[in-house]
Amino acid sequence: MVAGSLFAQKYAIIHSQNILSALPEYTSAQEQVARLQEQYQQKLQTEYDALEGMFQQYQKQKATLTAQQRLTYEQEILDREKEVKQLQEQYFGQEGTLAKTTEVLFKPIQERMQDTVREIAERYGYSMVLDVSAGMGVVYYIPDIDISNLVIERLQGVR
Repeated sequence: MVAGSLFAQKYAIIHSQNILSALPEYTSAQEQVARLQEQYQQKLQTEYDALEGMFQQYQKQKATLTAQQRLTYEQEILDREKEVKQLQEQYFGQEGTLAKTTEVLFKPIQERMQDTVREIAERYGYSMVLDVSAGMGVVYYIPDIDISNLVIERLQGVR
């Protein structure tokens, strides 16, 4: 009896990446994140270039400095390097500005997609909807069970 009830259930698949790529707000969010990432990368490159300049200046002057002056200069370089690494973590770390901005921009879009998938699954009686975008775990499926276009139409306001 259990085996029979399993076969009676309806399944569907989606390609979440295709769905998200079809949404202008997703593309816009991707562009915003890319611009922000580029800005941060340029800022960090400037900081690393300045740090390299400090080191090169130290190398040129090293022979003429006293032991105490060398220690002071080296400590300044180390302190500056630490600051630049902290800035990099502030921008690109797991809790960094880029990660937080990405979550703020993408989470509502992903939640909207999830709600739409849930609504369609309930309306059409699907017991399970699998996302095959990653390509992991799903070896074969019948294309007829792909409801990605239906999700895209709903998200774009087409009924």
